[in-house]
Amino acid sequence: MSRPLVLVSGYYGFDNLGDEAILEEICNELKELTDAHNIVVLSANPEVTASRYQVRSIKRTDYVALLKALVQCKLFVSGGGGLFQNTRSLGSILFYGMQIMAARLAGSQVMIYAQGIGPLVGKQAAELTRGFFRLANSVTVRDDASMALLSQWGVPAVRSADPVWMLKETPAPPEVIAALPPGNDTVALSLRPANNFTDTHVRTLAELLINHLPAETHLLLLPLQAEQDIIPLQLFDHFWRQSGRSSTILDTTRLQRPSQWLSVLRQCRGLVGMRLHAIILALKAGIPVAGIAYDPKVSHVLEEFEQPCLILTKDCPQNDWEEALKRFIYGADTLVESTQRHREVAEKLSCQNFELLARMPNMQRGF
Repeated sequence: MSRPLVLVSGYYGFDNLGDEAILEEICNELKELTDAHNIVVLSANPEVTASRYQVRSIKRTDYVALLKALVQCKLFVSGGGGLFQNTRSLGSILFYGMQIMAARLAGSQVMIYAQGIGPLVGKQAAELTRGFFRLANSVTVRDDASMALLSQWGVPAVRSADPVWMLKETPAPPEVIAALPPGNDTVALSLRPANNFTDTHVRTLAELLINHLPAETHLLLLPLQAEQDIIPLQLFDHFWRQSGRSSTILDTTRLQRPSQWLSVLRQCRGLVGMRLHAIILALKAGIPVAGIAYDPKVSHVLEEFEQPCLILTKDCPQNDWEEALKRFIYGADTLVESTQRHREVAEKLSCQNFELLARMPNMQRGF
């Protein structure tokens, strides 16, 4: 029986830019190996997903449709991102792990693609995750900590990198670029809710940037996941505008694909960011970054790329934040050199995701 389909599972259809950027790159890679109508994405919003990436899509909670697709599936791709974690409950681990189990029971090959594991709280979360990863035919992970954990578990894997490092820039609509101030006076800002990130932190960040950025600097506020990010961004904007500064909240509805964000960020002189993929996209666009490390995955990227890190603690360490921001503002040329050097390494690692994908059984085009 012919099994032409490739199913792709992840946190897709929730308007989270990072996960959507991962999906765009996975779809780009799969289209080099199979026809687009054979690619089926499990999504919370299948109509938007199908239209945006020109693939097929089904509701991620439509289990009847999933089982029908698995019968025709030759490869199940789980990832990327951080799907296996239990910061709130075991729900995410069970949801994505049971999909892997169902795919194997249906006779499909499984590739766990460029994932970052954890945090895993408690023995049960670790045991479940280890069991699900052992079911996969091929595994790539995006960071050293995940690689070390799989080595400890005896699960073979390849250390790659986030797939977004391979995402090719596409032009943003002209009206989006035209809305930015001319010249090199724009700095991008990405904020998100997080533990220990309080109104005091937002106020301190605004005050430090007001003190050190030139008066003509325009801030471009980036809601990577609008329903979450807009509240801290609006609070920051309130403090920023109180000092007579100018800003714009990016109208994300005008951007059709994540790859268009690259052309927007290339118009900026730098990024102050919290979200991992805001930082990755900025570094890929070749601009310096000051990152707010609300999560180890953020601090790891900043350390790897030698970019300033604002450590997020319960009590705001104003002096440490000021030193990091001064390095970002006054040492931009050095940071750009570091960005370019380390980006080449990340891109080479990320290439391995496609190389392993292409070597999966039955993935030669025309199967």
